[in-house]
Amino acid sequence: MRTIQTDPELQELEQQVLHHAKAMDRTLPEMRFFILDGWEFISLLEKYVYPTSPINIWEGKRVVTKKHRVETGRESSLYYEVVQTGNPSYAYLNSTNSPMMQASVMAHVCGHCEFSELNVLQDSNSDRTEYVMYLVKKSNIARQQMGDRLFLDYWNACESLVPLLSPHSQFNLARSISTDSLQPHQESDKDISSKKTTSFFQPFSGTMSALLQNSSKESAWKNEIQQKMNRETMSRQGYKLRAPCQDIMGFLRSYAPTGQGEKTILDYMTTVHATHDFVVRTQIMNEGWAMYWEKKIMLELFKDKAVKGIIDYAKVFSGVCYPRPYYMRNPYHLGFHMWNHIETLYREGKVALEFIEETDQNTKEKWNKSNGTDPIKSMEHLVRTVTDYDFLRRFLTPELVDQFHLNRISKQEAQRVGLSPDNIIKEDPYWVWIDPIPVKEEMLKFFTHFYRPRVYIIDTDFQDGGLLLYHRDDGRRLRKDWIKPTLKNLNLIWKSPVSLVSKNWLYSFSANLFKETVVTEVSFEHVQERIRNSEKPFRI
Repeated sequence: MRTIQTDPELQELEQQVLHHAKAMDRTLPEMRFFILDGWEFISLLEKYVYPTSPINIWEGKRVVTKKHRVETGRESSLYYEVVQTGNPSYAYLNSTNSPMMQASVMAHVCGHCEFSELNVLQDSNSDRTEYVMYLVKKSNIARQQMGDRLFLDYWNACESLVPLLSPHSQFNLARSISTDSLQPHQESDKDISSKKTTSFFQPFSGTMSALLQNSSKESAWKNEIQQKMNRETMSRQGYKLRAPCQDIMGFLRSYAPTGQGEKTILDYMTTVHATHDFVVRTQIMNEGWAMYWEKKIMLELFKDKAVKGIIDYAKVFSGVCYPRPYYMRNPYHLGFHMWNHIETLYREGKVALEFIEETDQNTKEKWNKSNGTDPIKSMEHLVRTVTDYDFLRRFLTPELVDQFHLNRISKQEAQRVGLSPDNIIKEDPYWVWIDPIPVKEEMLKFFTHFYRPRVYIIDTDFQDGGLLLYHRDDGRRLRKDWIKPTLKNLNLIWKSPVSLVSKNWLYSFSANLFKETVVTEVSFEHVQERIRNSEKPFRI
């Protein structure tokens, strides 16, 4: 690994790329570029795109396996770029790239870094990479303190629970947990609803008017008991569960009983994997935004003759943006074309209520009534306010599904998945097209569960200090052979009994014993209601 300052040609290209990005009024953090060879890229990816990682035998084994697959031709070692956003951001360039490709990569990185700076999920942390490097040093010290056996057991348990990390879920820590240091914005639904019903003070008041208020001894007694329960829960544990919590990994990081070394491992695992949730929720917008600004910057570089090879660039660009079916969606292709389409909508005033309410189709087709607002500013507003779900829900139409070939499937693939002829609306010798209308709904379903089971913490004092999880059934059953090892790992971290409710089964792990019990099925809505009322959400 070497810094870009060791290559004068690339350093000059970096300055020109940043010049054009700033001339286009881009919001950029500090960016640091490094040059890596192919094997260094493999190692970097195994370190979750950070320059260092704790000493770990599994990482070494994965690197050796990857090198063997590359050397035997079973896997490609071609990586154009990798970037770890933050402030500063770290971007890594492949030493085998041509100058033209290096310039396009740096322009692409500008788009990613700006998106992380602006997006509503606020992914750009200050000194994120430096903090991870600090945690790496602490983890290596923890290994010496804990001993190899305990360290590896705890490390493997934490690593297996990474899919249970959901910092941006509707049921994240801020929305699910109340603590002694409750922030003003961390208010429960109950608190908000009670504020709505609070009456305004009258301009006069007196003892008689207070006595005549509509109240009862029973309601006053219930309120007093409720406040007492809240105080007791908070004082005993330091927190109170007020809604199901989907960010299980984040909860364990904050509240699991841990030693210093164990806390370091949890901090490291949570920090390096937290950004994955941001990626999965914004990938289409993020990659499209990067491609959009990469193209604009590259056209300026070609115009200035700073780089050569515009035909080669067009080939690479078209390859990266090659369309794929909706269930194999290419975020580069879909995001890039969506942003171009949205720019046109704003430029021609087609997002105005007047256009939407227009009933004459001929008038709508010829519509071009700009309100004078810069489309780029409107696009930046979208970046600041929405994620992929709303992005597609608001702007993806059946016409665009067909235009972007999201409903196009190769005949070989159609035969493999058993596509019914009734679902095919047209075909040619190589492709078939399905109805574009259901495609948008299917794509939006992905953002409901991201192909992962939805599991929540619903009780942190189940059967005297145990942790109770709830699997929200959406027609996809849990893998039964994974339940026991997952609960075992949770038990190792929580250091108390751990249970899981899935449909009408209760799975429990305690004292190295695994037990299955048939129970009465409860709905997620019922669990929410009981937690909101400070009642036990589940009883055997």
